[in-house]
Amino acid sequence: MTGFWKSYGRLSIVLLGLAVMLAFKEFFARPLAFVSGISEATLSQYVTAGFLLVLTLLLSRFVRRDVIHGLLEKRSAQEIPPLIGDLVGALVFFVGFCLILTLVFDKDITAILATGGAGLMVLGLALRDMLLAAFTGLILNIEKPFKAGDFIRVDDRRFQYLGKVKKITWRTTVLETTLNEVVVIPNLSLANAVVINFDAPDHRSRRNIEVVIDYDTSVESAERILYAAALGADVELVVPPAVNARRMERDGVVYEVGITIPEYKDYKLYEHAVIKSILQRMHDAGITVTFPKSEVIHAKARARIAGRSLDRFYLVQQCRLFRPMPDDICRRVADALQEHHFPKGTPIVQGGERRFSLFIVGEGMAKRKRADQGGGGLVEERFIATEFFGRRALFSHQPQTATVVAETNVLVYELEQPALVKLFVEMPDLPAVFAHALAQLHWNKAQNADSADKLPDPVQMERLVNLYRGQIAACYGSRSG
Repeated sequence: MTGFWKSYGRLSIVLLGLAVMLAFKEFFARPLAFVSGISEATLSQYVTAGFLLVLTLLLSRFVRRDVIHGLLEKRSAQEIPPLIGDLVGALVFFVGFCLILTLVFDKDITAILATGGAGLMVLGLALRDMLLAAFTGLILNIEKPFKAGDFIRVDDRRFQYLGKVKKITWRTTVLETTLNEVVVIPNLSLANAVVINFDAPDHRSRRNIEVVIDYDTSVESAERILYAAALGADVELVVPPAVNARRMERDGVVYEVGITIPEYKDYKLYEHAVIKSILQRMHDAGITVTFPKSEVIHAKARARIAGRSLDRFYLVQQCRLFRPMPDDICRRVADALQEHHFPKGTPIVQGGERRFSLFIVGEGMAKRKRADQGGGGLVEERFIATEFFGRRALFSHQPQTATVVAETNVLVYELEQPALVKLFVEMPDLPAVFAHALAQLHWNKAQNADSADKLPDPVQMERLVNLYRGQIAACYGSRSG
C-alpha cells in the first residue's frame, strides 16, 4: 500500500478532484468563470484537458513501473534497463498529449506528429541496436527457447558455439563452452541464428557412431559384435543401443551404432567409451575397420572368429582355457564343438541345471548373476567373444552355478560331456593337459592376473594340477588316463 501511495497517491487525488469538478461543473465552473473572467466553456475545456493529462501521466507511470519493470521483469527474470521503461513511458505520454490536443482543443497535430516522428526516428536510429537487443532479450526470456543451465549449440554463417548457458541479460547471452571459455553472444546475433537446445524436451541425447566392416563378415555377426560392444562399454546408457546396416560402399558395409546418453555435454566421454569397446570387441573377433580396396596392405592378418566352421579353431586358440594348448588339440576341440544361436533374453543354461557342458561365446554377449563367494550379495558377470562358462559343470560334474542369459543375440559353442569323453579316449594325455590349463586359470584368478603366461609358484601349481587331475579322474574314470 505504501508503494502504491508513493507512486500514484498524489496524482490520484488530483485526478479525483478534477473528476468531481467535471461531474459538478455547474457548482464550480460558474464561480470560477466569474472570478477569473474566463468563459465557462473554456474553463470546462481546461478542466477536461487537465483530467485527461493526469490520467495520461498515471497510465504512463503504470506502464513504466508495473508493466515494463514489473510484469515483464518477473516474467523474464531479468532486470530491464531504466532507459527502456522511460522511453515506453514517454511514448505513452506523447500519444495521450496528442489525443488531448485533438479531442479537447480540436487542434491540428500534423506538425507535432511530424516533429515527434522525426525526433523518434532520430532517437530510434541512435538507439537502434540497444532497443533491438533489449527487445530480443525480452522475447528470449518470454518465449524461453532455452534457459540458464541448458546446453545449446548456436549456428550462424559467421560462427558456431557449443556450451552451457550461464545467463541471459537484456542485451547478451553468456555461454560457457566445452573448452572452459566464456563467450558473450549479442542477442541480435541469436535472433538470426539457428539454436539447438540439447536439453529439450529432456536431457537425453541420441548419438550415432558409424563403423565400416568388410563384406567378409556377415551382417548377423557384425550386429552381434557391435551390439555387445556398445552394451559392454564402461558407461551406462539410458536405453539399449541399436545397430543398423545403413548402406553399402566400395570398401564395406557401413553400420550405425545408435546410443542414447543421459546428457549431451558428456557425449565425448560416451563416444570414447563405446568406440574403445567396439575396437576391443572387433580385435577379439579378428575384425578390423576396412581399408580402401585400392591400397595394398602388407600386414599379417589376425585370425578371425566372425565367420563360420573354420573360425571355431581360431576361437578355441584365443580362449584362455585353450590358449596354452598345442594347435592339434585346439583343432580337435574345435571339431567337437556344437554351434547354438540364442536370441536376446533367452536363457542359455539354468542355475542348478545338471548340464555337464562348457560354453564358449563366439559372438554377442551373455550375462549371469551368481552369489558372491565372499557373501556380499549377487555378482553380475558378462561374457563376450572368446570367454567361456560352465568349467565346473564339464570337468567336475557340478550343476551349473547360475542362470546365463543372452544379453544380445548370441552365438555360442558347446563342448558336451560325450564329446570330451571321446577326446579323452582318442588322446590319453589330454586330461593332464586340461589339468595344467585349469590349474593355471585357478592361479591367475587367485592372483587377480589375466595373463596365462604368468609363472606361478611350482609347489602350489603342482598341488592345483593334482587337484584338477583328481577331479577329472573322479568324473571320467579310466577314460581320463
